[in-house]
Amino acid sequence: FFVLMWGLCIFAANQSFMKKKLPITKNKDVVVSWVYTWSKQQDMSIHEQRIVLRILEACQAELKGVKLKDYAGTKRKFEHGLWDVDAQMHVSDVIFSGRDYNEIIAALDSLAGRFFTYEDDEEWWKCGFISNPKYKKRTGIITFRVSNDLWDVFTKFAKGYREFELNKALALPTGYSLRFYMLMSGQVYPLDISLENLKDRLGIPADKYKDKNGKDRIDHFEERVLKPAKAALDESCPYTFNYVKVRENPNNKRSKVTGFRFYPVYQPQFRDEELEGKELQAKVTARYQIDSHVYEYLRYSCGFTSEEINRNKETFITAQEKITDLIGELALLNGKSREKNNPKGWIINALKGKIKDK
Repeated sequence: FFVLMWGLCIFAANQSFMKKKLPITKNKDVVVSWVYTWSKQQDMSIHEQRIVLRILEACQAELKGVKLKDYAGTKRKFEHGLWDVDAQMHVSDVIFSGRDYNEIIAALDSLAGRFFTYEDDEEWWKCGFISNPKYKKRTGIITFRVSNDLWDVFTKFAKGYREFELNKALALPTGYSLRFYMLMSGQVYPLDISLENLKDRLGIPADKYKDKNGKDRIDHFEERVLKPAKAALDESCPYTFNYVKVRENPNNKRSKVTGFRFYPVYQPQFRDEELEGKELQAKVTARYQIDSHVYEYLRYSCGFTSEEINRNKETFITAQEKITDLIGELALLNGKSREKNNPKGWIINALKGKIKDK
């Protein structure tokens, strides 16, 4: 009996510990540009990757019209300057296992020394991921700056994008597992990647996982990179992968391994049900989800285009549910908006405020 009770106590303690290590934030789908997802990386720690994820989260919020000066409460702020974005957040946004001074300083110091390189047909440039990092020990507040060039890379999707669940990404245990989650999220077709290219994408030095003669140790690469990353995704993420080796001579099993073919695997049991509902809702045009009178008022009285209504339909649908006389409310807001620099943006933000008050 005593042994059983002792075991239950240990189990409860472990469960409590695990809960404390999970990110405390509202889950959401975050979009990241394919330019960043497919860029060459440096081998970041999971804490460095989480700082980058928080920057991506803020970029996403800005695209949705959220004011970043007081984003997600007073402890997390992002403010645009002439050359940089000034960022502030709390240690608990990045490190979930307590406030370890050494871990915090190590993550900030290391990330400040890393660079992002961009190149296309017209230009090449390089900038740091963050600069001027500071840690205010007694408050738990960390601050740093993000280059406007890097911010633009995070928010421009002309060359494609990846979408993934924020909380699933924040909870992953290693930088490699996080990179694979970004690569595989939403992927439909198999992905062929050479060994050299894959090392670049994961930030692994070209000479790592080789023997003294310079021959690739594929077994070490699998055991230390691929299999642990796959196991982490298998355990908790809606997207994971299977893979096979690609050989120089496909008909010879002893032929040199030159790369891998990754097969995306969707695991619906790990998909956030609320986010999945929003995703399905997003595929239906706003005209069929918003009351016809409200839709017409937005189009012809407030001047919204159908694309603008679709882009903000979640706000309009929620307002329709919570505000009794939505057209009357829109009429008042429409009148006040004429004095504003961005009338339609002001109406959206005003509606969000009224929804929050309900």
